[in-house]
Amino acid sequence: MLIANFQTGSTSHLITLAVIAVLTAALAIVARRARSTSNRTLLRNLIGWGSLAAGILNTAYWTLPSRFDLSQSLPLHFCNLATFIGALAVLRDSRLLKGVLYFWSGLCVWAFLTPTIDSGFREPGFWIFWLYHSFILFTLVVILQIDKFRPTRQDLLNSATFSLRLVVCLFILNAFTGWNYGFLGDDIPGAPTPVALLGGYPLRILWMILLGSGIFILLWIPCRNYSTTRTRK
Repeated sequence: MLIANFQTGSTSHLITLAVIAVLTAALAIVARRARSTSNRTLLRNLIGWGSLAAGILNTAYWTLPSRFDLSQSLPLHFCNLATFIGALAVLRDSRLLKGVLYFWSGLCVWAFLTPTIDSGFREPGFWIFWLYHSFILFTLVVILQIDKFRPTRQDLLNSATFSLRLVVCLFILNAFTGWNYGFLGDDIPGAPTPVALLGGYPLRILWMILLGSGIFILLWIPCRNYSTTRTRK
């Protein structure tokens, strides 16, 4: 049964995940079969610009006067940033951003499993939330299927350094403002998420860093023998 207010594990949640999974699988098939340069370029532009548009739409939605809250409306959560990073990784062909997108996919997966929304399918926020999160997967498909991106050890180190710098910046911002961007502040999301299981602030930030590092390494292990001689941009 579809319900007006979204709940984790509800029928609406499971149906949404199923639809996104089907769309992602279909895109992977199309990307794999795209042989010509023109078809690959077309697909790259559609997904890259689509991801950028989804990120802008989400930002615009939450910065409308009726919803704007400086502590929540800025696109500074990891999934918000991943939408833009994915767009640039696809459109600009940046190896650094491809690596960040690849490793952040292991962090953003929690947004699909434990989404921090309560608006139902009758509200625009529901569709916008799932739209921009879906494009994280879509851009990931492009870099894996079309660009054949496989992270090297250097990609792991570069992505970890990039991420750690962002964590430090968000931690400082949150500490001075009382905000909770990146869930790195002295607060926990309103919806159930793994963050609530990591203990009190600020020690849980350390556990988040260690957990994120572990996820990065797990995602790198299948590719650890990939040649490090590939050209980096």
